[in-house]
Amino acid sequence: MNLFGKTLGIAAGALFASSAVAQDTTLNLWTWFPSEDVLNKTIDAFEAENPGVDIQLNLLESTAYQDRMPLALASGDPMDIVAVQTSTMVNLVKENLDPLPELFEAYASKPIGDLLSANALAQAQSLADDSTLYIAPMGVLGSVAVYYNADILEELGLDIPRSRSDMAAFVEKVKADKPDMLPYSFTGANWFLDEITLTIAEQKKQGFFNSVRYDEGGKWNSPDYLAAFDAIVGLYNDGIFARDTLDLDYGRSAELFQTGKAAAFIQGTWESGILSAPFRASKGIELDNIVASGLPVVVDGGTASIRSFIEVGLAVPKHSEHKELATKFIEFMTAGDGVKQWSDTLFVVPSMNNFALADGIFNTEEAASAYDELAALLLNPGSDRNNVSDFSAALGDIITESILNGTDSQAQLERAQSEWDSGRYSNAN
Repeated sequence: MNLFGKTLGIAAGALFASSAVAQDTTLNLWTWFPSEDVLNKTIDAFEAENPGVDIQLNLLESTAYQDRMPLALASGDPMDIVAVQTSTMVNLVKENLDPLPELFEAYASKPIGDLLSANALAQAQSLADDSTLYIAPMGVLGSVAVYYNADILEELGLDIPRSRSDMAAFVEKVKADKPDMLPYSFTGANWFLDEITLTIAEQKKQGFFNSVRYDEGGKWNSPDYLAAFDAIVGLYNDGIFARDTLDLDYGRSAELFQTGKAAAFIQGTWESGILSAPFRASKGIELDNIVASGLPVVVDGGTASIRSFIEVGLAVPKHSEHKELATKFIEFMTAGDGVKQWSDTLFVVPSMNNFALADGIFNTEEAASAYDELAALLLNPGSDRNNVSDFSAALGDIITESILNGTDSQAQLERAQSEWDSGRYSNAN
């Protein structure tokens, strides 16, 4: 049965009676993303196109949203559009959501499958254990990426590093010419060491993470992951990654780059806003030119790769009294003029089919090209970035132990496999 196209098992007209858009209608929107100023701009644009519609915004911090939104939804609080975090939240709240294909058939300009990318919709559908599409994903993000101070690269006569040997030469040159500058800044938090290692694993064998995550025969104690594990330990052993990074938290690692104290910054593509000149100006980041790439290929015979997944799904509660307008807003936000209101944040690559960024975001052709490179990787990932967060932390601790103590890699991977098989990680498939 095609959930995204024009053919449905039950005619949409039998499910929803056609109705004129009501005037003087209030829609209640619950979300944690994007920022309030961006949301207000988007809401204003929708209200201008739909006179008489007033959208009331309930914007919460991410952690508070995880706690409060499911309870409010189950309690029947006034809600017409809810953002759903793309992890276990879908199964937690799906009993109180309407499937979207039927709503789009009845109320949107086109079926949802004609508006959003097939890969993004497939990922959204996979999050529900009944294989039903409940959320319209705003976009995709992934990790890891590397952001470079392009002025430093030019001053040192270097190109963007593409290989392990390039990384070594980059670090050597920065240390020699700018000894007070950290070559690569990134958080040494356990979860992020796992992100880097999995990116390397995907360079070695695209699809590796999916093979483990979805129980398709992949193993943590396999040669493919062993190569990645040894590679990240080797980056530290050879001084390409400074051991000082193990003590950096996320905020400090970003600050070092943004204030010119680090030549490069490694993080997820959700940090791509720093490629945008208007974004940097709005945040007071006094760097003139930033470029980016995927992680340089650090394993022999590897290829550039990334893991990506959808982020921020919009849904309609079953108890909404304004499903037509709610559906129209979701279309506006994910596949209509609303996308240009938030897409310049570069937080995600929009799921909208045939999307193109507006002019004026990048101040150099190099920055625009860098964004295009990251977008291409995100839209053609090696694996899903559908993390099991508690296991990610445990695996990151194992990686840290080997970096610090030189613990035998194969023994560490046997330990990791035992952890994975233990049943402790409830959201593992």
